[in-house]
Amino acid sequence: MTSIKKVLDLIATFSNEQKAVLMRAMSEQDSPTTQTSFGNLEKSMDMDAIECPHCASPFIKKFGNFNGRKRYRCGICRKTFTCLTKTPISSTKYPEKWDLFVSYCVEGFSLRKIADKLDIHVATAFDWRHKLMNVYTSNQKLTGIAEADETFFLYSEKGSRSISNRRPRKRGGKAKTAGISSEQVPVIVGKDRQSNLIVGVAGKGRVSAKDIGKVLETHIDKNATLCTDAHPSFKAFAKANNLKVIQLNISKGKRVLRKKYHIQNVNNAHSSMKRWMAKFNGVSTKYLQNYMNWFCLLEETKDEPNRSQAFALKTLEVVKHEE
Repeated sequence: MTSIKKVLDLIATFSNEQKAVLMRAMSEQDSPTTQTSFGNLEKSMDMDAIECPHCASPFIKKFGNFNGRKRYRCGICRKTFTCLTKTPISSTKYPEKWDLFVSYCVEGFSLRKIADKLDIHVATAFDWRHKLMNVYTSNQKLTGIAEADETFFLYSEKGSRSISNRRPRKRGGKAKTAGISSEQVPVIVGKDRQSNLIVGVAGKGRVSAKDIGKVLETHIDKNATLCTDAHPSFKAFAKANNLKVIQLNISKGKRVLRKKYHIQNVNNAHSSMKRWMAKFNGVSTKYLQNYMNWFCLLEETKDEPNRSQAFALKTLEVVKHEE
């Protein structure tokens, strides 16, 4: 016990960066039996709680094995599945590497560094990252005072080998047209005072009430008060959904109303998101929603003691059922 106390006292003197290195090293030494996310997924499954990932039916029976994993068959749609079906890890090689892969994503490692550490190809690391982010759909709900606003990213076809309507831009470049145009991609952000966060990409150019509805409609409580700037589309969205709306005319200096209505939290989210996105040196617009999902996951799990595990479990909670 004395030696353990000495170790704990020593750790207490570490900087945050040194503690992060220690936690990462301990994570790499974890045995499969201590991992409760991807690495131990099959063992953690409760037969009585299993649902069909295709139709959500609880009428499930064991149906042999497939690729070394237990297989099940649904009594309603008759489709078969394993514990990995419709998870990011489905149909991928090296499933034993995914727990470490998630921890490296949370740490913000580059694709090349992840590939070197896991002994995989950079293209494989890229594909895995998008598999992980693409499956996530936020189930958070904005309640109370909910702030909403939009921010913009330059439309990008990064990685495309054939751009027909314009000359390729170098190092991101700038839009030809000043202000908001079809060259700008709006991202709508909603955030309440409980830090619930919703982020969604919405078309091109100026946002409409329909664009806002696609992002926020299913994620905002009907009793919430929507606080926005003076954009008329937000007012139209609130009216269509019978929401109370408070609009602030920022251009005239009205930033706070009655000491509680403002959009400072959502603007802070914009700033954090833009700073975080800057390290990628621009991303293709077709992948932009995946990066927004990644940002939301990082925000949702930032206070978790085991952030990597919480990050992985968030993606496992969400299964996209077929219509």
